Amino acid sequence: AEDQELSDRLVTLRGHANWMGRRRPESAKALYAEVEDRIARYAATAPAHTLAARALSEPSPDGTDPLGQAHHWLLGVDLAAPVVLRTLFLLAHHPAEQEAAHADAAAGTEGLPRIRACLEESVRLYPIVPDLVRVTRTETEWRGVRYPAGTNVLVPMGFHQRDPEQVDGGNLFAPGRWLVPDVHGDTRVAPFSHGGARCPGEHVALLLTSLVCAEVLRGHRITAARPALDVARPLPGILDTAALRLRLTRR
Repeated sequence: AEDQELSDRLVTLRGHANWMGRRRPESAKALYAEVEDRIARYAATAPAHTLAARALSEPSPDGTDPLGQAHHWLLGVDLAAPVVLRTLFLLAHHPAEQEAAHADAAAGTEGLPRIRACLEESVRLYPIVPDLVRVTRTETEWRGVRYPAGTNVLVPMGFHQRDPEQVDGGNLFAPGRWLVPDVHGDTRVAPFSHGGARCPGEHVALLLTSLVCAEVLRGHRITAARPALDVARPLPGILDTAALRLRLTRR
């Protein structure tokens, strides 16, 4: 928990996350191996209830790495705070949604579906990764132009998930859309991407952030937030997380 050096190295690796088809720097490969080694040493003595210890206790096929996602878990935790803050900020401006989320927390509803929907809607509006990088597998035709396999494609998720021609109420906070059956297969919305490149930390992130939001909402009401939003109008495309302020009162 207090290993600042490990945290700094993980941040450096995140900076090398998208190579757009270029070779990974040799220094990044060495750093990756060093991070893996340090995580493995921590996991060897981890308390039995931790994810790392449980991963090691489960049988795994030869050639697989039960700790292979551990650094993603740690990076996901680092990103949890802004997601929680933006979600609570949006709930402050939507009192009815806040009360529904509070009811979820107070009842201890299994899976906290309403709170989870609020988090997914927050990430749809304000994606952690604003652009996705993909590479075509086969020759592809796009608007009359043919592109060879191996073409780099940049998907601007900050626009794609709000496109009014594709997403109803795309610029509004509407968590109920995430309670519709099969919504997680809808490629018009992809806060955690889709297919083989879907974020491996999705469920861990939503579990952690929903529990934190539930803990806040169970005992508190968010009575004010700055800056003020006009929720009858399209929400701003960007929020400066560092500038957000919330006021909590005990229930």
